Amino acid sequence: MIATARINHLVKAAIPRDRPFRVIWEPTGIGKRRILRVVTPAWKSLPKSERVRKVREAVEPNLTAEERAQIFRFSVLTPAELKRLERALPARLRSASRPSDSNGPS
Repeated sequence: MIATARINHLVKAAIPRDRPFRVIWEPTGIGKRRILRVVTPAWKSLPKSERVRKVREAVEPNLTAEERAQIFRFSVLTPAELKRLERALPARLRSASRPSDSNGPS
């Protein structure tokens, strides 16, 4: 299993079963390092730091040192938080490599 598929599987195991999620890889511009962003309505009542802790604890122990080195940081957002973030970013900083809606263009 390739690293991204393995990471998706590990994230899926961390998220409560009935909650949807999406994994987005954001480039940082620092070598091959990327931000591992998880978008899910799960744990929306928890602070961001607790959501990140849950995902990190599920994913990091199962990664190789090389895979860990490629992750700059973890981010766990609700869909509403992601929309606010995307609206706040200038168009030139938004990732052009992914659609804003995983179910098709808006």
